Amino acid sequence: MFRLTWLGQGGFLLECGSGTLAIDPYLSDLVEISDGLKRLVPAAFPMESFAPDFIFLTHEHIDHLDSIYVDRMPKGKTVFLCPEACRKILLAHGVSDERIRVLKENDEITAAGFALRAVYAEHTEGSLGAVVGKDGLSVYFTGDTVWSERLAEGVKADVINTCINGRWGNMNHEEAALVAKKVGARLAIPNHYGMFRENTADPEDFRRALEGSGIAYYEMTWNRPFDLREIYGSLVSAG
Repeated sequence: MFRLTWLGQGGFLLECGSGTLAIDPYLSDLVEISDGLKRLVPAAFPMESFAPDFIFLTHEHIDHLDSIYVDRMPKGKTVFLCPEACRKILLAHGVSDERIRVLKENDEITAAGFALRAVYAEHTEGSLGAVVGKDGLSVYFTGDTVWSERLAEGVKADVINTCINGRWGNMNHEEAALVAKKVGARLAIPNHYGMFRENTADPEDFRRALEGSGIAYYEMTWNRPFDLREIYGSLVSAG
């Protein structure tokens, strides 16, 4: 099993038989409190009960490192995998140093049964993407990043799950499609849209940008789990 749930924005919950790994879960209204941007969708899980085995944080921006959630989450279980800038914030919000593992580009770790390799992202200092693998299927989560030739250096993945919103330090749909081609993806999935009206995009533009590439396209539904292996098999085989 390689089950994936889109939490909205760049946030995900990954599940397999061995445990749970979340990426950038944004579950509060911190962005509205701080910057006035209201949610278009409610939180996927209650903050007080969401406790995955591991959380990978790509960078420290508040729609990715949600400090209100960190304050309210169940204590003592979750291990955080993150850049150094995130570690400082986590410590300030009461997370013990023993539950934080700082990652840098090309660091590798096994988390909840998934093989995770931190990869380059160009957004904030030290920000990261990740290639997550399970039983021969690999997924490249770009995290927030602008276009750079470095994104594809040493990265090969069956699936790319990529930002497409094209503003505030992120690739647009055409740049995301180019990265999908460069990393050899056979299935492409867009993210980082639909959470805030001021920072969204039309995923249909990304689908059109992939036309003629031979890369299959899948559009997630917010907070609806799906088996990525099944989707990959059906869409790639059909293509």
